[in-house]
Amino acid sequence: MLSIVFVNYNTSRFIGECIKSIQMYEVNYMDYEYIIVDNNSGDTGLDELKKNYAFIKIIKAPGNGGFAYGNNIGIRASTGNYILLLNPDTYLEENAIEKMIDRMESDDTISFIGPQLLYPDKSNQSYFLPKTYLTPWRLFCERFYLHRIFPKSLLFNSYYRTYMDYNRECYVEQISGAAFLFRRDVVEKIGLLDENYFMYFEESDYCYQAIMHGYKMIYYPESKIIHIGGLGKPVNWNRSTESYSKSFKYYFIKNYSYRIFLFTALLQAIGAVIRIIVLFIKHDEKYKYHFYYLKNILLKSK
Repeated sequence: MLSIVFVNYNTSRFIGECIKSIQMYEVNYMDYEYIIVDNNSGDTGLDELKKNYAFIKIIKAPGNGGFAYGNNIGIRASTGNYILLLNPDTYLEENAIEKMIDRMESDDTISFIGPQLLYPDKSNQSYFLPKTYLTPWRLFCERFYLHRIFPKSLLFNSYYRTYMDYNRECYVEQISGAAFLFRRDVVEKIGLLDENYFMYFEESDYCYQAIMHGYKMIYYPESKIIHIGGLGKPVNWNRSTESYSKSFKYYFIKNYSYRIFLFTALLQAIGAVIRIIVLFIKHDEKYKYHFYYLKNILLKSK
C-alpha cells in the first residue's frame, strides 16, 4: 500500500485540488492512505476538506516545527510499504503515482523515485533542480555560473546536470521534496528526516544519507506532476532566505565541518553580490531577493 503525506500550513485549498486530481487520474486512489499533518496553522479549511474527503486522516501537530518535523509525524502514522511526501501545491494530470509505484515494483534495487516536475504552463521544472547533493565544489560552480558557461561539462555542471535527456529515466543522487517517493525499509535503516532543518535542505540531506548507505534513486519522466512552486512573494523573501541560510549552515557543518561551512558561506556571499550587481543593472527587482540572501548568509555565518 502507498501512504501519501502532506504537510499543511494554511494550504488546505491546494491539498483539496491535489486530492481531486488524484481521484480523477488514479484508478486505485481509494487504496492509498492519505495523511495530512497540520503544523499548528489554525487552517479552518481542514474541516471542509475532511467533509469532502472522508477517507483522509488529519493530524494536528502541537507546533510548527517545519517541513521535516511535519513529514516525520506523517511517516510515523503511515502504514504503507511505500511513502510519498507530496507538496500541497502539486496536482496530477495523468496516473503519475501509479506509474512510479509500478516502476518501483519492477525493480527491487530502486529505493527512491521522483517524477518529472512541471510548472503549470507544462515547462520543465526539473531542469532547474539539482540532481545530487551539494558539495563545496558544486557550490563553487553554481555561484560563479560555471554550470552555465560549460553546460555540457560533467565536471562543472555536476550539480544540476542540465545536459541530461529529460525524457529518459536515469539514476540521480537527489529527488525534489515536492514529490518524494521511497520504500518504508529506508526509514527502518537510516531513520527519519532531520528535524534540525526547518525548511530547505531536508530532502537533500536525506538523499545524501541514503546514497552513503548504498541506496539507489531514479528520475522517472514517465511520471509527470505539476508543481506550482516558485520563488515566492517579495514580502516573504527575507523570511525565506533566513530559513535557507540557517539550513545551509547546518547542512555543511553536519556533513563537512565548520571550517568548510565558512568557506561555502564566503562563496554564497560573493555569488549574491554578483547577482545583486547584474540584476540591479538590468533593473530586475529580484536583486532585492539576493540582498536579503546576502544579509542572512552573513548573519548566520557568525
